[in-house]
Amino acid sequence: MEGADRSMRQDRPATRSRRRRVWPGNLVAAAIVVGAALFGGSAGAQTDEPTRNQQADVLARGAGLFQAHCAACHGTRGEGGPGPGDLAGPPIDEVDVNFVDLTLRTGRMPIPAPSHGIRITDYDDAQREAVVAFMRERFDLPGELPTVGEGDASRGQELYVRNCAACHAAAASGGISGAAVQVPPLTGLDPIAIHQGTRVGPFEMPAFEQAVLDDQAIADMVAYLAVVDEAPRTAGGLQELDAISSALLMLALTLAAGLVVLVVARARRWSTTEPEGFHTTDPFEPR
Repeated sequence: MEGADRSMRQDRPATRSRRRRVWPGNLVAAAIVVGAALFGGSAGAQTDEPTRNQQADVLARGAGLFQAHCAACHGTRGEGGPGPGDLAGPPIDEVDVNFVDLTLRTGRMPIPAPSHGIRITDYDDAQREAVVAFMRERFDLPGELPTVGEGDASRGQELYVRNCAACHAAAASGGISGAAVQVPPLTGLDPIAIHQGTRVGPFEMPAFEQAVLDDQAIADMVAYLAVVDEAPRTAGGLQELDAISSALLMLALTLAAGLVVLVVARARRWSTTEPEGFHTTDPFEPR
């Protein structure tokens, strides 16, 4: 027992000595970790605070613009408003965010009746972004704003002629479609607006899904429309081409109608049998 006690007494100082050597190192490491966490959290808070303040300012500005220019017709909650007659604003609390952004980019509101063509006040980019941010936050609107990549103008021309020219014209100058629907021009629009219009199908326009026109196809058409935008500055331009094409089409239809009448008249004149009650007169027959 005495030997065991002596052994234990000899071990204790060694243990305390080891702890003195290890403990300061652990303390320093812990201090470094805690300090890094505190410093990182403080730096993150300092970085995030201006961002949060900026976002709050944008939302506040968007709320003011919405109340001033939108709520009277669409309601303060986007539920639609009791505007006078045909001008009652439709609900906008569940539309795709791209529909809102597109409307603000183009300044073109829905046309509730043929006699009304409503256009909102032209917003600059900062105002548009503020209203879109507010409506997305306030109404939890679905969708993500697109980006448009590089496109092939030659392929875009083929796609545009096949899918768009019938309504928007070869030079994208717009016009009148079926049922007296006014088709807006596509010239001067930014690429994002063209992409958005293709996807959401605003107003009377059909929406084109990925299976029909994928994102690359839209980028190709955007590249073609960029060429069309430059065309009026070249010899002749495409704007005149639309007018010439329309005039030639009307002339062709008129000539075709006249030809049909002539053929029918000659067929009746030279027919060997006459329908009941019908009698032809030979101008050379003696009277």
